[in-house]
Amino acid sequence: MKKGSQHTYETLRKRIIAGHYTAGTQLKENQIAEEMGISRTPVRTALKQLIDDGLAVAEGGRGVFIASWTRWDIEDMFRLRIRLEPFAARLASERAETQTIEELKRCNDQMARGIEALSKDKNAITEIQAANSAFHRILLEAAGSQRLKSMLETMIDMPVITRSFFLYDVEDLERSLQHHRDLVMAVELRNGDLAEQIMSVHLLISSQRFMSQRLDNS
Repeated sequence: MKKGSQHTYETLRKRIIAGHYTAGTQLKENQIAEEMGISRTPVRTALKQLIDDGLAVAEGGRGVFIASWTRWDIEDMFRLRIRLEPFAARLASERAETQTIEELKRCNDQMARGIEALSKDKNAITEIQAANSAFHRILLEAAGSQRLKSMLETMIDMPVITRSFFLYDVEDLERSLQHHRDLVMAVELRNGDLAEQIMSVHLLISSQRFMSQRLDNS
């Protein structure tokens, strides 16, 4: 992907993840091109990549729209993460450098501060969610596998997942943080089996809580 197309893709992807566009919103080439001050060619390339990522869908001759996610789509996504991300954790335990481990610890510290502040500031959940996503992205990067990264990074930042994170209670958040701390310990110990097991449990519990919260709030 050329530089202009890559920049356009990354900008649109960030907007989708942040909830700037709701499900079903049409992404119009000419409108985006005009807004960004570019030609329609890089926009067209960026939209194709978003479709390949599953973040957008092309509907016949109608255009490109932000993807909607059914319960079955979400369950499939969690199944894929449970299959793939524990292996990424194993690889990270073998390949992560000291600097990366320190970055993971900083994410956990940020998450802990957010949880502590939550009783006084409900907006702290935004900081917690950001720290959570960063932790998973850094761990994935540490695995050193471009194939795994290309398959998992979109699922980690799935808009429906990041927004529903705001439904979790303090007990859920503290449990998630403890899993993250246990993962860092496994990576420091270079224990791939342990890292894989902890990530499997982490994602299984997360998926169960996520689906439970969605049903309770539907």
